[in-house]
Amino acid sequence: MYGHPAGPALTGLGTLALLGFLLALFIAGLILAFSAKLVGIRDASIVGAMVAIVGGGILGAIVGGIVALVFSIAGPMGVALGWLAFMVTYVWVIKAVFHTDWVRAFLAWLIAIVVELIIAGFLGLIGVATLGVMLHP
Repeated sequence: MYGHPAGPALTGLGTLALLGFLLALFIAGLILAFSAKLVGIRDASIVGAMVAIVGGGILGAIVGGIVALVFSIAGPMGVALGWLAFMVTYVWVIKAVFHTDWVRAFLAWLIAIVVELIIAGFLGLIGVATLGVMLHP
């Protein structure tokens, strides 16, 4: 009659997940756009970077998965080839979105990964420090 009693809570969690995804996408877009500007890509924008992140992630996962599946007979080498195909596809999408060459697209991608890892590590350290304070006041 009125739906499930947990309906509003689940709707709230879904909304929170969507907002979290959009925030993470925006931050990753900022980082990739900054990296692209740093290596001299003139057509870099935050919206373009967000398109490159989503497109590169989806297309890279599809291509990487197909390559890994096709070469799975090679064992771990098939997985390595799948990762390589993922990375090349992701860089190709960055190259296509920003209208640049392979070297600049690769450097922008690499710098973005390093910056994101540094930020994630820093946030992880803050979380561990906060947990330590909470456990031992």
